[in-house]
Parts: sequence; C-alpha cells; structure tokens
Amino acid sequence: MLLETIVAALVPVGVEGIKQLIVQFTGGVKATTVAEQIQLQDADVKRLEALAALDNPHGTPSQWVVDLRASSRYLGALGVIAAGVVTLYIPDMPKEVVMIAMEASSVCFGFLFGQRILVNFGKK
Repeated sequence: MLLETIVAALVPVGVEGIKQLIVQFTGGVKATTVAEQIQLQDADVKRLEALAALDNPHGTPSQWVVDLRASSRYLGALGVIAAGVVTLYIPDMPKEVVMIAMEASSVCFGFLFGQRILVNFGKK
C-alpha cells in the first residue's frame, strides 16, 4: 500500500522530468516567422492572465483570511512535526511508520529553521 502511494506520487514528477528532457534535446516549440512568435507570446500572456484571474480574490478579503493564507505553510509544517513526535509515543507503532514520520518531521523542521541554522553554522 505504501509503495503504491509513493509510486502514484512520483509518476507525475517522472513524466514532467521526461518532458523536460525531450524539450531540452529537441529545443521545444520554436517559431519560424515573426507572426508565429507573436502568437506564442500571446499564448503565454493569456496563460499568465488566466493564472492571475484564478488567484484574484475579487475584492478585499478579510484580514484573518490574508493572515491564514500567509501562515498556512508554517501551520502545516508545525502539524507535520507534531504528528511525527506523537508517533514516538504511540505503543505498537511499526518502526517503518515512525521512521517515515520522523523523516517528514525533519524535512519540515529544516523548512522552518534550516536557513538560520546554516547561517549560524557557517560563522564558526
């Protein structure tokens, strides 16, 4: 079950990697005329406008919404760290689950405090 989950999570990454390799070796889509170049640039602009429209809240959101969106990564990281620590205290927890939980906790801890630790570590 765990293996299927990991494979299912890595398939899109692998497909994107293969796609990038193909684009790197073939050079990707290239315009042959100025009109085609303008069409490609217009398509890029329209794609960026569509992404910006998805992110637009259409009005002024409440301050708590702004604060929650700004802190969601940090709250999620703290939740993963807490869940990892909790697995240490659950009896009869399989070692594999504890190891995965602690590894996830260490990744989140590195996200929160990694740059500060590296900066202070380099001064010595």
